[in-house]
Amino acid sequence: MKMVIGAALAAALAAAAALGGRALVRTMLKEAEGTDIVPEDVPLERLPAELEGLRLLFISDIHRRRLEPDLPERIEALGGAELVLIGGDVRETGVSLEQVRSNMALLRSIAPAYAVYGNHDYDGEIEELRAALEQEGVRVLRNRHEYVAVPGRSAFRLAGTDDPRTKRDRLREALDLSDEAATAFSPRPEPGGSMPFTVLLAHDPILAHRSRHEGIEADLMLSGHTHGGQIILPLLGPAMRSSSVRKFRAGWFDLPAPAAARKAGPRKVRLLVSSGYGTSKAPLRLNCPPEIHLLRLARSAARS
Repeated sequence: MKMVIGAALAAALAAAAALGGRALVRTMLKEAEGTDIVPEDVPLERLPAELEGLRLLFISDIHRRRLEPDLPERIEALGGAELVLIGGDVRETGVSLEQVRSNMALLRSIAPAYAVYGNHDYDGEIEELRAALEQEGVRVLRNRHEYVAVPGRSAFRLAGTDDPRTKRDRLREALDLSDEAATAFSPRPEPGGSMPFTVLLAHDPILAHRSRHEGIEADLMLSGHTHGGQIILPLLGPAMRSSSVRKFRAGWFDLPAPAAARKAGPRKVRLLVSSGYGTSKAPLRLNCPPEIHLLRLARSAARS
């Protein structure tokens, strides 16, 4: 009799665990399908007065997801964006170029768009991806920079590296101010002048760790790749434990600027690591919702 009761209890507990497990999976699937648009002000110590209030839309790690068709309307309802910045991994194995084009066209409908490559962008032929991005009007920053002039505002340097995870990045080339690296329409800084106000895109924030000794000559750095850990377990933390997740899981970080640039550049580099929009390995998230960032640049207190 006791054996029968024990078996029945075990079966009941197993059934309850299975039901709870299915419910948890449904919760994780639903969380991964969401779209959190995170608006926030970003104080920057060297922001030119003409760029006060500049609105940047930053999205990273789209992977297999299709952007929601009402995204432009949602962004407009929050004040709109003047520039779209894409932090890499716009695809992965199995994602068609047609889907990539559709996502890029939607983002390009919001504002002029720039992108860098992530590690999963190399899951297919990279030149085919480049052509697809550029056909949709998205400019690729592959270890180079441009001076971007948003209508009604002064130009600023927008730089991007190739993927740091696969060590294709060339930070020095991306930020190089020599005549050879500058584009034909880039304004030249005066000899001995201050470092131009700079926004840097790099898919993997591990670049900041690798550059910690020499520093990064930028005012604002935008990255993704970590997915914020993607699955955050109570008490245990992120299920993903890569070096990037351990060092820069998600959110804002202040990095020291290069010593040589502190008189003519920023005293610190502000780094945003996005939890990203898509998922990796499984379409699941837990306690780490997908996010798109709507950044409004603001001038911080004057340098002392």
